[in-house]
Amino acid sequence: MPGNTRFVLMGFLSLSVLLASCAPTTIVPPLKAATSTPAAPSPSAVSPATPILTPTAQADQPRYGGILTKFTSADPPSFDVHQETTLGVMEPLAPAYDGLIQYDRSGKIAGDLAERWEVSSDGLFYTFYLKKSVSWHDGSPFSSADVKYSLDRMKEPPRGVLSVRKEQFDFVDRVDALDSSTIKLVMKQPYVAFLAQLATDGFVIMPKHILETKGHMKNEVLGTGPFRFKNYGSGISIELVKNPDYFMKGLPYLDGITFYIMRDAATRFAAFRTGRVKMTGHWTNLSPSEAATIKAEYPRLSIWRFASLENPRHAINAAKPPFEDVRVRQAVSLAYDRQTAVKVLAEGEAKPGTFLPPGPWSPSPEDIGKLPGYRQPKDADRAEAKKLLADAGYPEGFRMTLLVRAARLDQKVGEFMKDQLATVGISANIEVAEVAVYSSRVREGNFQIGTQKGNFKINDPDEMGRYYLTGAALNYSKWSSERFDDLFAEQSRTLDPARRRAITREMDDILLREVPSLLPFWFEGILATWPEVRNFSAPANLYSSMRLHDVWLAQ
Repeated sequence: MPGNTRFVLMGFLSLSVLLASCAPTTIVPPLKAATSTPAAPSPSAVSPATPILTPTAQADQPRYGGILTKFTSADPPSFDVHQETTLGVMEPLAPAYDGLIQYDRSGKIAGDLAERWEVSSDGLFYTFYLKKSVSWHDGSPFSSADVKYSLDRMKEPPRGVLSVRKEQFDFVDRVDALDSSTIKLVMKQPYVAFLAQLATDGFVIMPKHILETKGHMKNEVLGTGPFRFKNYGSGISIELVKNPDYFMKGLPYLDGITFYIMRDAATRFAAFRTGRVKMTGHWTNLSPSEAATIKAEYPRLSIWRFASLENPRHAINAAKPPFEDVRVRQAVSLAYDRQTAVKVLAEGEAKPGTFLPPGPWSPSPEDIGKLPGYRQPKDADRAEAKKLLADAGYPEGFRMTLLVRAARLDQKVGEFMKDQLATVGISANIEVAEVAVYSSRVREGNFQIGTQKGNFKINDPDEMGRYYLTGAALNYSKWSSERFDDLFAEQSRTLDPARRRAITREMDDILLREVPSLLPFWFEGILATWPEVRNFSAPANLYSSMRLHDVWLAQ
């Protein structure tokens, strides 16, 4: 394609670090009328001058009782976890569900509904042995039929159902229920990252008897998890209560969890700062300055830092002009100052990165700094960007609309992008859309550049498929590359880590050259808890440790 020759990518150094292998829409109405929804703390009620401190137990022995309070920033587009990607759905509903497996506190894969599992030596057969005497929240018995139905639904969704995790089942040939407590997955080929994906909190098992009858669970929540759904008040809260029949005897400790829906970031921070909210959210975690402020004020607070694998993500619609021209997309990438973005958007606590998060798969920081779009100073990159735009027929630039998801950081990211585009003559008008509207528009392709915070669930090249495979659910860019698709399929079945890294590096090169989206850097996640929140630890990733079944309150 014309102009590609100017967008030459620098060579990368090989890495010797190996990835550790894994061990054995629309806003829906409330499910029921808001009869007992607690009022969300108002800004005036959470003045930093009046902190609320709960007495802390002297002995670190688990205690029963209490309501854990957290916050989330938006109403869920729906309650159907299989069809939603946002953590605004997953986080408040994860405590109501279980998966086959999960990440434990050490970051290793452990059993959940499956008490144990076996993987054949050739990687083609996975057998899960399910726990017995598990029941759904309505008292119905849980069995392998529920697991088969859920996995089949994610693998081959019925008409009208969107499976946002479909790509993780592309290499699954079939799911067999051998008996009421045994599930066997037959693979088309080995899938290296399968268990690592399956252990994240989005791969929940949902009840066959509800899905089969109603077709979806957009308006209700019914799982096997440690907490039951109690109430949802739009714009107010989501309430969960203890499941007394949870299969892990003696758990949970908490009487319930309340997620306050707080759209305003200042209100969220004030609510936590005073102790009215005891735990920050995975999705709505703290900024570095907020963490420093609250720790200085209350040193006994716990601050948890973890690899959230989040990034500012700008999806560029490659199916619509002018961005169907790769030269225009390359110009956007060249114009963007990654180093300044880290300072402005991440308070300096992040690193510029490619389409792979920092770690065993990514290029070295030294090599990243030599790439087009990453080089400093920016003069040469931006001069090249203007030349590419002129070659594409836009010597004076053009006007466009930047669709931004309505969240504090997303809007800040959008404003920064607008300024970066202006450096090469592209004039962007920002249109802010609520989460549900934004999700609908990007899925439909009704945008030019869409801005939101994105993330990987696990630090593995397999995550690239969700965003860039042809026809993938999150491929909002509508971009397609046969070579990328072929490489993705090859890496997913490649057992040799060195060979897999080489394949992955070529995939990264293609994305850097084709620019279906712009990922300037990768955030670090910061969670915080008040001292009375016990038995919590930093999650293995953004999509784990959300069930809170063994967390307790010292009060």
